[in-house]
Amino acid sequence: MKQVQRLALIFMLILTVVIAGCSAKTPPKEALINATMKTMEANTYKTSMTIQLDELELPEDTADAAEMGMSTAAVAGIIKDATIKADATFQKDPMRMDMNMEIILPGMMDMKLAVPMIITEEKMFVKIPNIPMLGIPETIADKYVEINMKELAQEEGIEIPEMDIAEQQKLVQELSAVLLKHFDEKTYFSEVKAADAGLPEGVKADQVVKFAISEENYAQTVETLVNNALPEVLDILLANESFLQYAQLEKADLEQAKADLDTNKTEILNVLQNNLKFNVLELTGAVQDDYLVYQAGKIGVEVKDEESGLDAKIGLSITSQYSELNKEVKFPEFPTDALTMDELTELFAGSMTGL
Repeated sequence: MKQVQRLALIFMLILTVVIAGCSAKTPPKEALINATMKTMEANTYKTSMTIQLDELELPEDTADAAEMGMSTAAVAGIIKDATIKADATFQKDPMRMDMNMEIILPGMMDMKLAVPMIITEEKMFVKIPNIPMLGIPETIADKYVEINMKELAQEEGIEIPEMDIAEQQKLVQELSAVLLKHFDEKTYFSEVKAADAGLPEGVKADQVVKFAISEENYAQTVETLVNNALPEVLDILLANESFLQYAQLEKADLEQAKADLDTNKTEILNVLQNNLKFNVLELTGAVQDDYLVYQAGKIGVEVKDEESGLDAKIGLSITSQYSELNKEVKFPEFPTDALTMDELTELFAGSMTGL
């Protein structure tokens, strides 16, 4: 009898462990980091992104701006409530991205500017928008222009180093991990019910995680960034020769930035804590099958400096959705009637002469 009870107890313990293992979710912080990394590693995917300018207050016009005939009020009026939408299909190898970007400017009589693009490692095709008010000739509008980046760089006397996509993707992963790992999970990360996350129709999630910086934890955030995250970020950049070459950064400049960060740490902390204010900074990520399938973010920043009189605000809402991860994608053929840069210049010049 005792042996049966002992076996029953062992069986119950094993069953409890199995059930716990099957039902337990990955902690929010780990889930968000892992899903972000896995999505970046996908060989193919489709994505849809929207950036909405919610708030914009620019400083008063400066003397330099006045001399150039610019007005911050005019600029703010044009881009106020602007929206950028982008739908893209991406393939890692061979690298290709077909993207349709749409820019909506309510401040310019609800002007919509659609710009389809095809990007490969060596070339870029850009479709010229057909917008009469921009003065674009009819012979050019709605045609693709083929741009060979290497040839253009050679003509302009600019050296564009080759970019190792896998290496740079790895760099982004490392930087993302570094920035997130230093933030305390209990303070910044929380789990949200999928039903309360405002997910788009058709998006399903095993787990929804929210990362948020608030007024209560902002001072801690600044200290975490300056004392922990930024030094490690600079170390990663300094160790990545490929990135330094591609970004045309001198190693000595980053080394100096790291030295300045250490020497002027108190002053940097003071500026960030007193002159910069995050009214809101939050990111919500939806994880499905260990991939980040949807994310939504809001950021509201206020910059104030009484000494210089600087006073500016900006607020953004950003959403992005990923689908067809690691599934076969089919791209259309490259445009066969695309104009070269020389042909574009000739046609544009001819149209202007005719006017």
